[in-house]
Amino acid sequence: MRAPVFVPTFDFRARVSRAAAALAAAGADALVISHLPNLRYLSGLEATAGQGLLTAAGQLHLLVDPRYEAAARDRADEVGAGVLLPAPTADIRPSVWIAAHCAREGVAHLVLESRVMPLHDARLIQRALAVERWAGTIVDTPLDLVEGLRRIKDTAELTLLREGGARLSEAARGVLADGVARAGRSELEVAAEIDARVRAAGFSRAAFDTIVASGPRSALPHARPTARRLEAGEVVVLDFGGVYGGYCLDLTRTVCLGQPTTEVDRQYQAVLEAQRAGCAAVRPGAFPADVDRAARQVLEAAGFGKAFGHGTGHGLGLEIHEAPRLARPQPEDVAQPPLEAGVACTIEPGAYVTACAGIRIEDDVVVTVDGHERITDVPLGWPTAH
Repeated sequence: MRAPVFVPTFDFRARVSRAAAALAAAGADALVISHLPNLRYLSGLEATAGQGLLTAAGQLHLLVDPRYEAAARDRADEVGAGVLLPAPTADIRPSVWIAAHCAREGVAHLVLESRVMPLHDARLIQRALAVERWAGTIVDTPLDLVEGLRRIKDTAELTLLREGGARLSEAARGVLADGVARAGRSELEVAAEIDARVRAAGFSRAAFDTIVASGPRSALPHARPTARRLEAGEVVVLDFGGVYGGYCLDLTRTVCLGQPTTEVDRQYQAVLEAQRAGCAAVRPGAFPADVDRAARQVLEAAGFGKAFGHGTGHGLGLEIHEAPRLARPQPEDVAQPPLEAGVACTIEPGAYVTACAGIRIEDDVVVTVDGHERITDVPLGWPTAH
């Protein structure tokens, strides 16, 4: 058994300061934070509802309902005076509070998290500002100010991700060695046992709905587990993860319940080589699309290019999918910066042949000053069959 969960101390005061500096550098006075993971990153407040108003002066107002008033006060006391400022909204809409603040404090440029803020919430703020006869400007182009900070993990975050990677690896090795996925069991039964093992390894919960996709269903990249029973000789994709100290880990292995056919083995070896190529491309200065290209070229050369429809990987952190996005760039994409030391991401190429088999292999890596570090450690190659 591993030691109990250890949660290091985060420097929330420094995080708010960096976010305020980024806001000022963008020429804005205040940012409405509606994305709860961003609010948690800056304040440590864990809530299912609420907003924040970050000012360029370095203050974060926590707009919470009565359920979280005490928690907001606790966070303010812990971080220190003048940084986190609870603003209860039991008797006032957050939009009305924000509008009044903007009018009172002379906010000229107000930024909205337009990539994630619901349109309804944005319109409430616009209406409240109109009532206040506010003469400023709303900036609704995606600036991703907090997401940009979250992209590079600090020492405390990396400590959690490394420990979480070790724990998830231990659970995964047990899943494979004990034949949790075996003929006769249903996908739902396998998923339930995987989830239980992840919790037993010290995770607070699953990071996402565990994927167990067997036989022809393995060719569905994000198939949900069903009552279908696993059969001898078929392929099973096992994709699972956990939340450790608030941070998400993600892992995929593909098993065969018996001896794989020659073609399925060739498909597996191509994905395995693509994953190795993707990992090898992870280094400071490489662009996310470079990593995707390195993995994708291997699958294209093996004849599986059209069978690989998703990206090679994604960032990890407070959310299971966050920046960077390691995929082919799309015309509408905002240009992504190159990888830097401290970025944590998955490398998970796959090949999915309809009505036959799907293969995916996924590990988590951290970009280091001289390359990368794999933080999940589960044997590659076909696991022992059951």
